Amino acid sequence: MKALRVLLLLSLVTGSGAAAEPAADTGREPLVFQADRIDFDRERNLVAASGDVELAREGRILRADRIVLDRNTGIARADGNVTLIEPDGEVLFAESVELTDDLRDGFIEQFKARFNTGSRLAASWGQLQGGTRAELNQAVYSACEPCGDDPSKAPLWQVKARRVTHDRVEQQVTYRDAVLEMWGVPVLYSPYLSHPDPEVTRKTGFLTPTVGHRSDLGARIETPWFWNIAPDRDATFIPIVASKRGFVGAGEYRQLFDRGRLELSGSLAALDKEPKERAGSGPRGHVRLKGETHASDDWRLRGEFYRASDDGYLDLVGLDSSETLPSFAEAEGFFDRAYARIGVFDVQELRSDVSGDASPLAGPELLYEWQGDPSPDGAWSLRAAGAALHRRRADENQRVTLEGGWRLERFTDGGHRLEAGAGLRADFAHGDLVPKDPAADDNNARLLPRVSAGWSYLLAGGMEDLQLTVEPRAQVVLGRNSADADEFPMEDNRAVEFEYANLFALNRFPGLDGAETGQRIDYGVQTSLHGAGDWHVDAGIGQSRRHKANRDAPEGSGLDTAVSDIVGQVGLTAGEMTALGYRFRLDKDDLTARQTALDLTVNLDPLVFDARYARAVGVPDRSQEDTEAGKEREQVDVALLSKLDAHWSAMTRYRRDLDTGRSLLGGLGLKYEDECLLFEAAVEREFKIAGGDADNRVMVRLVFRDLGDTFGTQ
Repeated sequence: MKALRVLLLLSLVTGSGAAAEPAADTGREPLVFQADRIDFDRERNLVAASGDVELAREGRILRADRIVLDRNTGIARADGNVTLIEPDGEVLFAESVELTDDLRDGFIEQFKARFNTGSRLAASWGQLQGGTRAELNQAVYSACEPCGDDPSKAPLWQVKARRVTHDRVEQQVTYRDAVLEMWGVPVLYSPYLSHPDPEVTRKTGFLTPTVGHRSDLGARIETPWFWNIAPDRDATFIPIVASKRGFVGAGEYRQLFDRGRLELSGSLAALDKEPKERAGSGPRGHVRLKGETHASDDWRLRGEFYRASDDGYLDLVGLDSSETLPSFAEAEGFFDRAYARIGVFDVQELRSDVSGDASPLAGPELLYEWQGDPSPDGAWSLRAAGAALHRRRADENQRVTLEGGWRLERFTDGGHRLEAGAGLRADFAHGDLVPKDPAADDNNARLLPRVSAGWSYLLAGGMEDLQLTVEPRAQVVLGRNSADADEFPMEDNRAVEFEYANLFALNRFPGLDGAETGQRIDYGVQTSLHGAGDWHVDAGIGQSRRHKANRDAPEGSGLDTAVSDIVGQVGLTAGEMTALGYRFRLDKDDLTARQTALDLTVNLDPLVFDARYARAVGVPDRSQEDTEAGKEREQVDVALLSKLDAHWSAMTRYRRDLDTGRSLLGGLGLKYEDECLLFEAAVEREFKIAGGDADNRVMVRLVFRDLGDTFGTQ
């Protein structure tokens, strides 16, 4: 019969009382034994426990097959399947240990530890100090799981060291005379190596350096240093040295608040200037300040200030390849069925073929939108917007728009969906309303009433595994025709994307400036086919007819004539294997394609093929102030990803401008990833749209989990 489990508080054990008294004097928790069998040697003042033994004090638990406590010295020796559980959940394993009765200090043999992240640390022997520090000898560390077929086989990588220190207060693991092995083969030696505790996500210290080469900079070395200032703030300093050009000092500061955040980044460079660059002779750099705060449950304040010393600086040093740098400040209000915004907006133009004088400063910019509760009598809406635009050149203007509307939707007993709506829009403008026309009036106003009615009817049927739906739809919109006096600036409507998705929109102009006027009818049909095997096809096609040509729409947009172009879309989904999206706009007269967009994804495990094709004819050139000037654009982008096995994958990508016949991007890549290692290698060659030399990039990245990036080049 198995012995009963015994629970004993040593402070109650009779004898000399040497071990019980310190606990009483210091106020510490008593030492607790739990075992199948406990024996007392009163002559030598020993307590021996065997069986399923557990010894605990102050959150630490020691388990073993046998534990002997010497009450004279306060030393406990544990043998056989030893496990020490720390208060934070970290688990240590050993063949035998000798610990003080508070389980904080002692010696350990055949040490093993498994962290919560799955990483493991083992050593022949070592010493535990204060419950927070382990000094280990002949140690091995790895984040890789053991081989399932042969656990004794060397892992993909491991670090062997003569001595390892694991400091849980400093949250650091330090190695002396360390050797990195891969597949059991030594590949790198270092007399000193250190990395944060595997369970630490933020730690002050150097980040992995990046070594690379760029044609404009030469050899490029980046050595970031991270400063964990506090749990709510940190900073990163990034010195960059370029062999051909000079030095760049970059950095970032981040801070979280109870109701917001702040990010500040910037750089300052001392770079030798090349003749082809348009930069001035002064210092080069950039600054970016971002932040937001939730002032109350209803209001949010946010903003960003982003500026660079010259057009090409950020792209040259590899910090940002954007074409514009936005700056704004705004206050947003979120209410029950309402939204409000007031702010200012500016942009720095970096494109070489676009003048910065054409970019306006919008300030103030105001918007208020309200949507009433739905009711049997319909839903009401209200919008108020205004903006004042300022430019470095002469033309400036101010705008105010007020708009209200009502909309009602009903379904008949026969399944017909009927809808009706009415709206009234008032626009007021002041300033240079017609650029480059000094005779134009500085003030203008217009009142645009609108009523609309719509109908649709869903037809459904099927047979066996096929289900078909067809929904014809029509809409009539009646409004005041735009007159010659209604000359309003079109600041945010230079590119109108007319497609099936906005065919039935009451106003197909983006932004706030544009207003679609006159009388028109929109009509189309939407259909879908669902089949067995989780596949379906969705398609739609439609057109718009106006009483008069829409002279407010940009030329070539498909909406600038009385009869619009024909727009449509087709979508095919075959489970998780294939997805096809096709959008088109056909010329109303000869049905030639004016705009075509094709997205195709084919997943034939282990191969994944992605293709993107786009073609547009007569699209306004946004880089020119004269938006009537248009040209043809045609581009294809294809990518192929192959998953070679559970860990290896390869990819290739190619992008080409079919209009000019120029390659824009080509690249190859290889990737390996498992639970403890990431390896990436890629070669890319990118051509600038504006011409010039190609940008060649080579990137190699090797990441050992917990140890960080060993090296990277680009």
